Amino acid sequence: MNKLRFILAIAIGKILILFSRWIGNQGSNFPGKMARRVYPGILRELAARITGRIIIVTGTNGKTTTSNMLAQIINQTGASLVHNQAGANMIPGITTAFIAATGITGQKQFDYALLETDEANVPLLLKEVKAGLILITNFFRDQLDRYGELDYTVQVIREAVKGRGIDLILNADDPLSAHFQGLTAVHCWYYGFAPGSYDSYESRESREGRYCVICGQELQYQRYHYAQLGKYSCPGCGNHNPSPDFTGHGLVMHPAIELMVDDMLLSSPYQGFYNAYNIVAAVSAARLLGIEPRYIQKAIADFKPRAGRMESFTVNGRPNILILVKNPTGLNQSLAAVMENPAVKHLFFALNDQVADGRDISWIWDADIEAIETDRKIKQIVCSGIRSGDIALRMKYAGYPADQLIIKSNLKEGIEYVTSLEGDVSYILSTYTALFECRKILLSLQKRSGAPAGKVPVRG
Repeated sequence: MNKLRFILAIAIGKILILFSRWIGNQGSNFPGKMARRVYPGILRELAARITGRIIIVTGTNGKTTTSNMLAQIINQTGASLVHNQAGANMIPGITTAFIAATGITGQKQFDYALLETDEANVPLLLKEVKAGLILITNFFRDQLDRYGELDYTVQVIREAVKGRGIDLILNADDPLSAHFQGLTAVHCWYYGFAPGSYDSYESRESREGRYCVICGQELQYQRYHYAQLGKYSCPGCGNHNPSPDFTGHGLVMHPAIELMVDDMLLSSPYQGFYNAYNIVAAVSAARLLGIEPRYIQKAIADFKPRAGRMESFTVNGRPNILILVKNPTGLNQSLAAVMENPAVKHLFFALNDQVADGRDISWIWDADIEAIETDRKIKQIVCSGIRSGDIALRMKYAGYPADQLIIKSNLKEGIEYVTSLEGDVSYILSTYTALFECRKILLSLQKRSGAPAGKVPVRG
């Protein structure tokens, strides 16, 4: 009876995936949800068909890009893989990924499973799959109305992994995650950056990891990479960065990323320090899996930005770069990447406050938007989305000239306007629920102009 229900659940899931995609949706959550109603143990049974390691990627920022990079590296080797590439990172979406990959009887085996998941979902996922490796990108404040205070999120993951036979890959530059080994008794591997030319000795950004997680004293920093990531030490208990097992160095970020990870030279079409961290994280996991450098180098060089992760669309002969923003640190780093480009540019910002975005939009006041006042190459800012007036007000208080701000709440009108302006490049910043609509609009405009995806121009 259980066998029949198991097969029936897979069949229903596969039919719903096809139907959902046929009507224009991604088919990522609902099929898994319905299959679990038919057979609640479906994820546990399908995950048992993984012959190698199950890898979980979580953290506040960068988990989608990091997991997609790692998937491309694994695929480069020819290994078989289950991966929730669509980005549906809760239990139903992960279940859908397994259903889509397996055969109708559910007996198909795979070398690896690579599962991106939300931080709060880690304990639930570990109850159903036997993970061998968990990669945590970082911890930043994100959607307090949904997830609560950051120290609670950190504690939830810490308690979930405690005492398990799991390897953790942690960011050695993040004081909120570097202490896991002493408190969880699991084996930890660390990655981080050596001192470099992009570091600063002061930070204006909001820093969640300002105080020592061991004794509570304020940390002292020798240098900052960005936000709370940097070289730190505690004057009270001596807590400090663990020694990284994988080190990024020699970083160049414009026009694209080049860096070394230990003795491996890597090139990527991405931009921004936060994406350099994503590369080091993915490479660290790949090395722990025993993957050869030649596969890693080719996969990173060939990896193209995915939806909302600096994805480029050519409209009217110019590139338009789509970037997901959802919290202060992510917005700060996105603006830093924008300002790194010396081209004449425009900004479009779509701010929504739906459930998936977080109802509380006060985070825009914690971001260092004032930094853009110094970039005279930003000629126009278009404010859009449900809370277009709020982001326009924030830009005005940041010191941006009011006569260069315009509100167009309708996404289509706003994007059509910004792509019609004279300039070299436009950056389309969007919160989550507006992201895919922005992407559809950009794809439509790109198709109308008859151009393939473009690249950001280099000026100066």
